[in-house]
Amino acid sequence: MRLAHVLFMDIVSYSVLPTDQQSKVLKSLQEIVRGTAEVTRAQAANQLISLATGDGMALVFFNDPMAPVQCALEISKALKGQPEIKLRMGVHSGPVNEIVDVNERANVAGSGINMAQRVMDSGDAGHILLSRRVAEDLGQYSSWQPFLHDLKEVEVKHGVRVHVFNLYTGDVGNAALPQKVRRRKKKSVAQPVIAVAALLILLVAAGFIFLRGDDRKIGTIWPASRPMRQESEFIARFKAKADAWTEGAFAAQVENGGMKSVTAGAQTTAQVWTTAQALTGVLAAQKNLDSYVPKIKAAFAYMETLRRTRPNEGWNYYGNANPYTVTEINCWVTLAYIKSLDSTTRIWTDGERAVVVDRVERDLAEIGRRQDGGGGWRAINEDSPDFVRTYSTVTALWTLAEATKSPSLSERMGTKHIQAMRRGVSWLLQNYKPGQGWVQHPQRTGQQDRFDGLTAHALFALSLAETIPELAYLKNDQTYRTARQDFINNKELATKSIEKDNSSIPDADVHFVGSEFMGEGSTFLWFPWSLLELQLLSKDQGLSEEERKAAADLKMEILNANAERIDRYVETANLTYLLAENLFGVNTYLNSAASAP
Repeated sequence: MRLAHVLFMDIVSYSVLPTDQQSKVLKSLQEIVRGTAEVTRAQAANQLISLATGDGMALVFFNDPMAPVQCALEISKALKGQPEIKLRMGVHSGPVNEIVDVNERANVAGSGINMAQRVMDSGDAGHILLSRRVAEDLGQYSSWQPFLHDLKEVEVKHGVRVHVFNLYTGDVGNAALPQKVRRRKKKSVAQPVIAVAALLILLVAAGFIFLRGDDRKIGTIWPASRPMRQESEFIARFKAKADAWTEGAFAAQVENGGMKSVTAGAQTTAQVWTTAQALTGVLAAQKNLDSYVPKIKAAFAYMETLRRTRPNEGWNYYGNANPYTVTEINCWVTLAYIKSLDSTTRIWTDGERAVVVDRVERDLAEIGRRQDGGGGWRAINEDSPDFVRTYSTVTALWTLAEATKSPSLSERMGTKHIQAMRRGVSWLLQNYKPGQGWVQHPQRTGQQDRFDGLTAHALFALSLAETIPELAYLKNDQTYRTARQDFINNKELATKSIEKDNSSIPDADVHFVGSEFMGEGSTFLWFPWSLLELQLLSKDQGLSEEERKAAADLKMEILNANAERIDRYVETANLTYLLAENLFGVNTYLNSAASAP
């Protein structure tokens, strides 16, 4: 994985042009791009990959972070003489992985190029938009500062929000606000009016209740025209969805046994991380999976072929020569193996089970080697406290807890991992931020954003840990109690959409100072982990009856608020990791709902 500096561009309204005009403007754009000094310089140094995108292109520079910005300015100047080419551009620096496509040509994949496209998507014709990371780098130079204009966060596809800056000078760029920013500003202007109206409605409703002498507590006011659905309805719907999502997971399986990153489409590149997540989600179901056993085994075989033994054990992002194996991928693979051993369906023969148990122990040992002296887990094996991350710690603690509790492994595990879990629990509790939750990189100061998906996932891992007798002290820990109470009282969860409102790892947290490793800009899904954790909290006898009821009520408010989206949101996103995490959350929720209180 390498740090790349990406310029993504496309021709606005290209699809509505006549066919001959499409070819003409695209050819003109290509000639302009090839003639820029930055492209010529990067090509001469073999530090550029150019990708055609149909209605534009992506230029991936490896030599100079200023190159895509300077190139964008050159292109913008050249287009002043060709107004028929309406171009928008986006620039971002981030990690990419060099791969070879089906035609054996150089290509790239990864969050760096994806984010550049999202930045570009926020603009209109003439705009040169920059990600916050690029703008902050340029802002270090006084000569650039007058040309950087902060547009704040803009919502793009799938509810993802990106912080963008508009780059324009007196000669190039587009000083007008992008349409997406204008819509956001109109919405923000309307909010005070809506708030006043909502307050009046609240007062009227409160007065009506008072006049009726109703002594019930007022929580979320649900419109009378939309009666609250019962949990039994959602359980029935989730059972049907879980079956469909299981089919979807295997629809993403390719010939080598791995799962690709999209559930539908022509893409054929599989990933170990995606495969492990999909298997964990499928195997969490307490139902017969006999018809899928050959496919399940093929997926495990695929992952084993890509496991590295040096310089570090485990798996990297794309199964290539990159030397950095990633802790959370190791954890997801190990979790999938554990679930396969405990499945109600017999996945392995007796001989195979013995091999799988050895593999679990092998991978648990590698996960253990990545624990930092402070108790948290590093995303990579390199020994530095600066490489510790919350998500790595959450997945490691979850994996050790599952192994310790596993009916198939508990006798062999014994108390082997108890001390590591105690230290991990301590690290998580020390880094909890009351009222905010957990953040990905606690050592970075000044963070204000909430990561509800990460917080829910952390609480889920701690909920598992507290059921282990040697960790039962956790139930009485004041920080843990505060974290659960904060979560139960987070009424904003009931206003979120399951189709969006997820949070992503900030650009600043994918860098590992002193290492060439670059992390992925992963997304923390709030819904599946919140559903699962609220279900567990609603049955936790360590909480008061009032707290359990509050957790159950919030769970139902979330489900009812998203009732119309449940049938489509996974399929619409067409992302295997999103399907997998939702499948795990829903299957585990259904298991809990079916068990005794």
